[in-house]
Amino acid sequence: MNTSFERPYRPVDLDISLTKSFPLMSMAEKLMEEATSATSGRASLTLARGDELTLVLAALKAGTTLEEHSAPAAAAVVTLSGNIIFTTSTDKITLEQGDSVTFTADILHSVYASEDSAFLIVIGGSS
Repeated sequence: MNTSFERPYRPVDLDISLTKSFPLMSMAEKLMEEATSATSGRASLTLARGDELTLVLAALKAGTTLEEHSAPAAAAVVTLSGNIIFTTSTDKITLEQGDSVTFTADILHSVYASEDSAFLIVIGGSS
């Protein structure tokens, strides 16, 4: 039995009343397989989406960079495995497994995977 996910994957709608759990580590393993096959070296999956919160799981192969961008709202990145470097114009923060960083929507940032890595992105809503 596959406890991960199947494509196409539909994000959980957080605008209705529910409780949902995710097998994050097995999902991250499958995303890493996808990232390995992708020419970009990355893969992601929006797990849940609503007016107040979006939850995204991402995997990056070692040496892969998510180029500079901003988030649509305040956000947090939580490293599940590996090692990533979160860079802004003023900071360069190394995040290992279990580490997290929070930032506001106006912060331009990039993410570099110094080794195969999986992380959770929690993006706040507009309220």
